[in-house]
This record gives sequence, C-alpha cells and structure tokens, in this order.
Amino acid sequence: MLLESANEPEAGIEASCGVVTAGHDEAEYQQVDRRLREYARHRSTLDAAELFDLVRAEQMRIYVVFGYVTLYEYMERVLGYGPHAARERMRVARALVALPETTTALARGALTYSGVRELTRVALPETETAWLAAAEGLVTNQIERLVAEHRPGDRPDDPADPDLRPRVVRIELPPEVYALWRQARMVVATECGGEITDADFVETLCRAAIAPGSGADGPAHQIAYQQCQDCRRATQNGAGREIDVAPEVLERASCDARILGSLDAATPERATTTVTPRLREQVFARDHHRCTVPGCRSARNLEAHHIVEQARGGTHELSNITLLCSGHHSALHGGLLTMQGEAPYHLKFSWVYGPPVPVGLTPEERRAMGIQRWQEILRVSQPAPASDGAPGARTIEYPAKSQTGRRPRRKRV
Repeated sequence: MLLESANEPEAGIEASCGVVTAGHDEAEYQQVDRRLREYARHRSTLDAAELFDLVRAEQMRIYVVFGYVTLYEYMERVLGYGPHAARERMRVARALVALPETTTALARGALTYSGVRELTRVALPETETAWLAAAEGLVTNQIERLVAEHRPGDRPDDPADPDLRPRVVRIELPPEVYALWRQARMVVATECGGEITDADFVETLCRAAIAPGSGADGPAHQIAYQQCQDCRRATQNGAGREIDVAPEVLERASCDARILGSLDAATPERATTTVTPRLREQVFARDHHRCTVPGCRSARNLEAHHIVEQARGGTHELSNITLLCSGHHSALHGGLLTMQGEAPYHLKFSWVYGPPVPVGLTPEERRAMGIQRWQEILRVSQPAPASDGAPGARTIEYPAKSQTGRRPRRKRV
C-alpha cells in the first residue's frame, strides 16, 4: 500500500552508444576505457593486499617500532587516512580474516572495496557464500540496500529488521544564519505554545518546504509511505531512499492521506482520500484554520485527525474530525497526548506527563518545573486508595498554571 507517491528520478542515465566526438577515433575511446578498467582492478588488488598487511601490522605492533602510540595514529600520519576511514579499514581487515571467499573476490577485482565494506557488516563464515551470490553484479549502492536492516548472521533472504534509530545530522552555519535559525525556532515554539525539540523544528521546516501552506488545499501527507501487508513494516521515501518509520508515523499519516492502493496490482487502483475535499473545506472553516489544542496558535502544517481512529471504528463524520498541527498530531499518535470527546465544542485534551514547558522560562523556573513534573509522575505511578466508591480511582493534579493560563484542576482516572 502506498500513501501518495512521490515522483522518482529515472533509475539510470541513458548511455549513448556509437556516438564519437569529433577529434577522437573509436580506438582511442577503447584504449581509455581499457586503462580505466585496469586501474579499478589493480585498485581492488592493492586494497586486498593492504588489508592483509594491516592485520599483520596490528599483530606485530609495528606502530610501536616507529614511535606511534596506536595503529590508528600510524595510519593517519603514515598512510594518510582520516580517523573514521582508518577505523573502517581496520574493521574490514579484521572481518576479512574469517571471510576467505570475499577476500579472493576483492583481490580478483570482482568486488570493490566499497562493496566489501558493506558485506562485512553482515557476512559470517557460514553465510559468506550466500551474500556473495546475492551481491554478484551489484554496484555499491545496491549492495548497501541489500545489507541494510540485516544483522550479522542473517542471510540475504531473511526478513529485515526495521532500523528506527534516530539519525544524527550535523550542520555548520555562519553567524547570521545561526541567528535566523534561533529566531525561527522561537517563532515555531511560540506557535506551538511550548518548547519544542530539534525534531519538531526540523519537521516544521521540511514540511513547509515540501507542502507550503496550512494544509487546506489537500492531504497533509504528500510524501511516499509504504507498508508491507504481511509484516506491516512501514517505510517512507526520502529522495529515492526507503527509510524505516515507526508504526505510529504511518497511523498519523493515514489520518489525512491520499491512498494509491497496492503497487503490485495489474492496473492502477482508484486513489482514495481519507478526508474528502468537501469535508476538509468544512473542517478547516469550522476550526478557523488553527490547531485545536489549547494554547497552540499554529496555522501552518495542519492535519485532519480522526478522534476515534478508523481502525477502531471511527467514522468520517464532522464530529469525529478535528485539526491538529503536525507537532501535536505526532505527540498524540506517540502516546504523549490524549484526546476525547466530539468536535468542535466537547474536546478534552490531556498530556500524559503534563503540558509542554512554556517558552521563555529562566533556568531556575525550568528546574522547578522539572522537579514538579517528576513528582507528579511518581505520584501517578503509585496506586492511590479508592474514594467516592470508585475502586482503584486516583487523582492527577495538574501544575498550578498551565500554558493556557487556566486554574489548577483535578481529573478522575
């Protein structure tokens, strides 16, 4: 199943065969091509020889003889490798000790070092032959996709494990752009009514670039999501690369998406939307093009949310649909925020661990609020004696002043 496909670039570049540029004959082209292929083969052979000697150098502690503290320092100062490249080279060299077939393929030029580097992440002596057979004829980026989401000891045809680890992205900004970054983050945090995470801020920027506007013109998720009908694994397309996403991400997208149906169908299925254009127009007009979470003033990146999920029998009636900004929609499907009632006048929101931290607090105020939140979590986690004839009931007391300025209130749960 695919939720709104993105336009993919062409898989390859057309090769122009038989076209000879003026000033060069066909024999010269053949000679240059032959030499380049020979360089690639010799490079692979040299890589195999170097990896073999790196293991020997580690065993002999050759770096001590020449006055270096570690082998990595020797590789950086003598061989010219950077810190990361040096560690990767040694990882591959150690792995190839137990992978003779892979070493032979590298020495013969059948595999490049980049391809071997990827295979050594998953191949073990008992699975080496299977991985080499699966990688035959593939280029490096195809081998990367082949081994992605597999663990050492897996075979190529084993089910892949979704990789849901957070990605680390490091950027360097000149001072004036860094000032804009901080100012933009403050604007987004003010709209959301509380402090936001780096992920919340970057998501807002990305969605504003991909689908600018409030979301009133069409489904918020104009991004490619796929889900396997057998294992229910979900992926999101990011510039031609399939990235694993958590189940709640797909659930959030399903609230407001255009569904294209099965990609394996003989003929394209009829595309459907979870929220029709007329219903979308009505919901946006009723909710005044704003997020309906108290304290949130966001009028951008709005998404239609089904209060009672469709998987649990929720309908497409107006009373079951409300507007949420992308940040609060993500918090709701992530289990940090709960919503009950009917739109638009009988909605009740509740933060599981208290509302977001307001913007502009001093360090002392932030510390005091953190202590208060921690005490609340401890109090809620402990069973309270039943009262008013309600067995097992307990009371959650919210902070003295929330982001909306309301008075303290108590709730029965």
